[in-house]
Amino acid sequence: MQNANGEPMTDYQRLQQALDSIGALANPAEAHGVLIGMWIGGGPAEQSRWLAELVEDDESPQAVPAELSGLYRDFAEQVTTADNLGLNLVLPGDDAPMTTQVEALIDFAQGVLYGYAIENGPARRALSDEAREVFDDLGDIAQLDPDSVGESDDDAFDIHQIEEYLSSALLVMYLQLHPPLPESAGSQRLQ
Repeated sequence: MQNANGEPMTDYQRLQQALDSIGALANPAEAHGVLIGMWIGGGPAEQSRWLAELVEDDESPQAVPAELSGLYRDFAEQVTTADNLGLNLVLPGDDAPMTTQVEALIDFAQGVLYGYAIENGPARRALSDEAREVFDDLGDIAQLDPDSVGESDDDAFDIHQIEEYLSSALLVMYLQLHPPLPESAGSQRLQ
């Protein structure tokens, strides 16, 4: 498949096309953030419930594009497989302009916070210090101004470092709130 410029479509562009086909109001980064936030806030969320949150009429689409089903399955596997060290975040690639990458990171952070809120995740005071810090960081990211980030070479903003941090921090949060089965019960985490 090719994009409007005749170039091969990226995974991010294919996900955007799939989201557009179901009338989703979110981009891939925000949609993935909502999914992660829902699981952290309330435990495993059904694919249909996640998709219903992304469309205006709050009804899950009848036909789910393979790209979205695949994203859901990949995420579920990442949080339920015992040997995983982090989440693969859905963000535009390095070839996208920095402003686009930062906007997607902002949308992702907002999506995580939204997904957590709609699942009525544990109150802030009930979370560990580390989890509260991750939420503070997500809040800071959600409030970034994409036009002022990364403007100068000496700017300390490193989008890859932030991605790596969120990848592991969000998985750790999920595991804290939804602990895995004991080793004797198998290699799969509680689903």
